[in-house]
Amino acid sequence: MATQQGAAAAAHTTAMSQSIQRALDVLETLSTEAPEVGQTLTELADRLRLPKSTVARVLFNLESRGFVEQDGLRRYRVGMRLFSIGGQALANSHLRVTSRPYLEDLTLRVGESSYLGVLDMQQVLYVDRIESPQPVKLLSPIGSHRPVNATAMGKALVAWMDETDVRRLLKRTGMASRTRHTVTELDAFVEGLERIRTDGVAVDVGEWDEGLTCVAAPVRSSNGAVVGALGISGPSWRLSGEQLKDATRLLAKAVADLGTELAPTVR
Repeated sequence: MATQQGAAAAAHTTAMSQSIQRALDVLETLSTEAPEVGQTLTELADRLRLPKSTVARVLFNLESRGFVEQDGLRRYRVGMRLFSIGGQALANSHLRVTSRPYLEDLTLRVGESSYLGVLDMQQVLYVDRIESPQPVKLLSPIGSHRPVNATAMGKALVAWMDETDVRRLLKRTGMASRTRHTVTELDAFVEGLERIRTDGVAVDVGEWDEGLTCVAAPVRSSNGAVVGALGISGPSWRLSGEQLKDATRLLAKAVADLGTELAPTVR
């Protein structure tokens, strides 16, 4: 009798674990699409390689809790409940709270938008931003993801990783091609990381968006591990020459000072 109860409990645990994994798979798949696009039940089932009935059951449960919502065309997207939880996590992040004064100072001094980013799901996740006061600016929304190979932030986050790990990461995610300047060849990308390690900063000019320049530098914990990156971005016609040199100098000082402040608490 005890053996049968144990087997039933194990089966129940396995089923629950599978349900949770499928719910997470649905949320992660939906989060890769722009909110205004969404995905139909059929598209989700095809991408997840699951029966439509299974995906429909997962969507029903997620929608009932506000984690998923659908529009009049019955296309599903991430719901506001998930944004609310994510926003609370960001607000309570020690790295984000400690970094904010540095972002504010960078934007004040340089006049361009500044960002805090971390590596999440093999991509750059933008977790905070201070907007430029300039009328012309290009912004990366908080909570959005960008590919590592097409952004200065991404390059700054992976430049100090072991080369084997960098290659494995980019083979898994692929080398996104955004513009004619984006580095999409793995060997060339890895070779470029050596320059970043020498300079201490990463720069992209038009690699993510034509006419946009970004400079980024890693934020380190007390043991030297890269825990995030600060970046400054603006139109290339503004962020160039002496302006770019000043931004790079200020950024290098900001990440050094921030690392010192984080040392007792970030591991």
